[in-house]
Amino acid sequence: RQRYMDRFNNDTKIFCFILSTRSGGTGVNLTGADTVIFYDSDWNPAMDAQAQDRAHRIGQTRDVHIYRLITEHTIEENILSKAKQKKNLDILVMDKGKFDASALAIEEGSSDDGEIKDVYTKKGLQAIFGVSDNEDESTDPLQGDAKDTSKEQMEMAMASLEDEDDVKALRGAQKEAADELKEFDENAEIQKNSDEDEDEAENHKKTGNKQQKGKNPQADADSKPDNPESTDEKDLEKEFATWQTTEGFDATAIEKSLSPMEKYGLRFREDINPFYSVFFINEERRKMEAMEGGEEIDIEELESQKAMEERQAMEDGDLLATGIQPEDLVRQRNLYRREKARLISEKKRRKLTGENWVERIDGLTQKPFWYNEETGEAIWDIPTVVVELRAHDLARKEGWNKLPTKPLVRVMEYLVPFPDRQNCSIVSHHWRSCATDIKFVRHVYPVEMGALAREPSRMEYNHYVTMSDALAVALPGDTIELSDGHYWVNDGLIIDKPVKLVGDENNPANVVIEMSGSVLWSGKSGWIEGSKSKILFSS
Repeated sequence: RQRYMDRFNNDTKIFCFILSTRSGGTGVNLTGADTVIFYDSDWNPAMDAQAQDRAHRIGQTRDVHIYRLITEHTIEENILSKAKQKKNLDILVMDKGKFDASALAIEEGSSDDGEIKDVYTKKGLQAIFGVSDNEDESTDPLQGDAKDTSKEQMEMAMASLEDEDDVKALRGAQKEAADELKEFDENAEIQKNSDEDEDEAENHKKTGNKQQKGKNPQADADSKPDNPESTDEKDLEKEFATWQTTEGFDATAIEKSLSPMEKYGLRFREDINPFYSVFFINEERRKMEAMEGGEEIDIEELESQKAMEERQAMEDGDLLATGIQPEDLVRQRNLYRREKARLISEKKRRKLTGENWVERIDGLTQKPFWYNEETGEAIWDIPTVVVELRAHDLARKEGWNKLPTKPLVRVMEYLVPFPDRQNCSIVSHHWRSCATDIKFVRHVYPVEMGALAREPSRMEYNHYVTMSDALAVALPGDTIELSDGHYWVNDGLIIDKPVKLVGDENNPANVVIEMSGSVLWSGKSGWIEGSKSKILFSS
């Protein structure tokens, strides 16, 4: 916290310091502020007074302005009212005669029947102590000063309300305060040394008898005080109370009332030997070094230091440096391009051969997974490239019967579906699945899927708008699939090759072919199933 206060007091860039009024008052010195703003008042006015005193510490040279933010028609008005009442009571009890009830008497006053409306006024306090204005104006000359009498009565009333221990503690505190004031009183008599006291005592013994002969013992006994120390303390207390009442709590008035020695001590502590924290001293030292260093800069020293740092970085491997010559730039560029191409080809080779994938074991489930060392990707399934490479190795080991699916389907694309592709399907179960792959099936869109509005250039592979288009490019033995919906055939169909027309096998009513012409089936074989149609067959 001390570091924050020092930065606020010495750094002009920091213009605001926000803290709670209940944060510790000891050591909080904010003399760098000349404005105090209370935006959350406290029920205890002493807390707010302590908070605003943080800006009035020794070292403050500017006028401090106090602002308090209060919201109308809220609990804050009640808090402010109660705080004022407590402050008035504090003034009555602690500050004695400084309180002036003339302003309060005009606003509050008392009723005609003598009833006191506010106990926090001077009349209210007199009513509590049982003191009236007539008693203050007593005609007895032996009564003394009215102010002294009211002070004694006030102390007696306070003592009657406190415990014995509290009263003793109060007396002790008053005595200590009086002793401290006595030490700084310039008018107090300076105590003599012990040797001077002994000499004075011997002289007093020699002349004591002569002085007593000419005096009345009874008069001496009457004139001698009972306790000189208590009398001095009372006089000091009266003098301090009178000084405090006269000067008040204003800093300027207090400074004017100080003696020259006290003023010198105050100036010495403020200007000559003030208190500075370690943080402030280090900051000032750093600023001075920066200012001194900014005036003269040793270029040679900076270059040598930079060269030393680069040499250290090269030795540690953090910096790569070469002493290349201009005539070697072309060769170095070619070497760089060649190395870059080699790295790219190596990366592609690892990707094609599957070397970038490694199999690892999951630490939590103890199950195997595949991890890509280059991209950091992790998957549970076997990568596609690894599957293809394993199938290739198996085909090389087992022969044509274990040829991978992808190249085998690619080879069968060049075969006629009937009878070549059909003959391949009897080789093995694997070859049969490849011969009947879904890639060889030709699809026709129904009217509901916008067949008539589709552009042929944007059609997918083996997808057609009408049945006539599909039959025009079909090969012997091809399968033409009809999706659920309606198909319109206006000019009839000519089927001159063996094909299979397949619709919905489970519910043929979902596929409807409406034709206005006839179907001419000139192919040697073929069939149609899974559709509902009105067809006129002729051969």
